[in-house]
Amino acid sequence: MTLAEIPPAMGRVIAFLGDLGPRWGLPREACRVHGYLYLLSKPIAEEELRDALDLSETALVEALTWLAEYGLIERVRSEEWRTDSDPWQLMIHALQERQRREIGPALALLRDCRKLALADRGHDRAVAAQVDKLLQLVEDLAAISAQAQRLPASALRQMVGLGGAAARFIDFALGRRSR
Repeated sequence: MTLAEIPPAMGRVIAFLGDLGPRWGLPREACRVHGYLYLLSKPIAEEELRDALDLSETALVEALTWLAEYGLIERVRSEEWRTDSDPWQLMIHALQERQRREIGPALALLRDCRKLALADRGHDRAVAAQVDKLLQLVEDLAAISAQAQRLPASALRQMVGLGGAAARFIDFALGRRSR
């Protein structure tokens, strides 16, 4: 398949993921490659990925390397790659990887900065209080993430589905309100 042969719905989803990724700090081309692999839901050769997404060899290698390092894709044959077809499993895995790479170091840094600010008897009390608020937020997010990771994907899917249904009911019952 080439870029011109990608069906419109598929092309729009891939473009959307490519645009969305950088807003979340993710590489654009990696998001496009991942979207293509996800949508086809089968092993895809590197040549097809390169042609379908109109990528240079370098851009494809960078995207595949990034996705493999995050554990979002796996090599199935010498030049073929695949990803999980369950978006919930992908989300859980991505949360785990982001927590390992980002939340853990953030917690360590914020805890250290709080100690430093508290140790300085000068004007850093206000800084310590602000760091403490930020640390509390990151600890809360880490706790939520850890609990979400303990749940099977089916339970998480159910919880989010119930929350979404409740939100839609409230919107319907009370009417949508702009902020």
